[in-house]
Amino acid sequence: MKILRLSTFLDFGGIESKMVNLSSLEDVENEWVFVALGKGGQSEKKIQAKGKRTACLHLNHKIPSLSTIWKLFLFLNKEKPDVLHTSGAEANFFGFFAGKLAGVKTIVVEEIGIPNHSSKAKKIFQYIFKKADWVVGESKIVVDNLIQTYKLNPLKTKVIHNFGIFKSIETRKDLYKIQEIFKIIMISRLEPVKNIEGVLNVVKRLKNEGREIRLSIAGKGSIEGELKNLVQNLEIHENVDFLGLISDPYPHLLEADLYVLNSHSEGFSNSLVEAMYSKTPSLSTSVGAAPEIIKDGVNGFLVPADNEEALFLKVKEITQMSAMQRKQIGEAGHKTIIENFSLENHVEKLMEIYKA
Repeated sequence: MKILRLSTFLDFGGIESKMVNLSSLEDVENEWVFVALGKGGQSEKKIQAKGKRTACLHLNHKIPSLSTIWKLFLFLNKEKPDVLHTSGAEANFFGFFAGKLAGVKTIVVEEIGIPNHSSKAKKIFQYIFKKADWVVGESKIVVDNLIQTYKLNPLKTKVIHNFGIFKSIETRKDLYKIQEIFKIIMISRLEPVKNIEGVLNVVKRLKNEGREIRLSIAGKGSIEGELKNLVQNLEIHENVDFLGLISDPYPHLLEADLYVLNSHSEGFSNSLVEAMYSKTPSLSTSVGAAPEIIKDGVNGFLVPADNEEALFLKVKEITQMSAMQRKQIGEAGHKTIIENFSLENHVEKLMEIYKA
């Protein structure tokens, strides 16, 4: 079976990281091809290094474009995949119409988060979702929203959680030791939806209360300059480090006392899975798949989205926990990820719909 995975880009980002991880699969029965409507880059090279084929088409990815539909149709007609699995709005739009024109047997469209479509776009995507063979989401909240908003057949929708690639990592530092500085890490795109400024405000308040805090922020994005200006304005430049893009999150996670994901909205966070796998106590807003993964105070921590006061109180509470309490929560988070979010589990669920 030939499976073609289509995304908007193969550079960097959550979907791209997922494609890189998926390309680690050793599958002698099926051929996997990773395709981008637009440019390639970092993720493209990583996929190629794993021995998988990529194709970056450098097409106009802005909806709508009849030229892009036609050129993608020509590509699909040549490739003749058995399954076309698209991820993200642009890939779903162009992939669906080009895939139908090319007569692809099975078309799977996947939403990473909860769409925020205009009324016109909503009608178009309702048609796409209803006519696709399967509609997939990374979390129950996303799939339930799609079913309700777009009036979809629940029997043609499926929750397929994301996954992690788990490798041997160094032992965490001794959490029993009393640390003078409490170290927090965030790993994400520097975009408004991640609400990094809310965490910066919390760092400021904790500093004002006399707590020694160090926040490391890994990632790049459109508001990097704004965030750096905010750090200066809040006078917390001695408490915040911007790490830029990092190739391996684990050395940074292993040195952290707490990982924080403060998104306004989210699908399934790769970095949350990585953080929990590393046994780093992890805090997330109750968005996307996080409430399906985390039981507050047991294997991680949850706070409501867009509630800076709740975030402040929760982080403050965590800083006051004993090292033993944090260690137990970190280890429980690790156990959750190992047992439920492996590549093998993910692919098994994919194959159920690919072969249906």
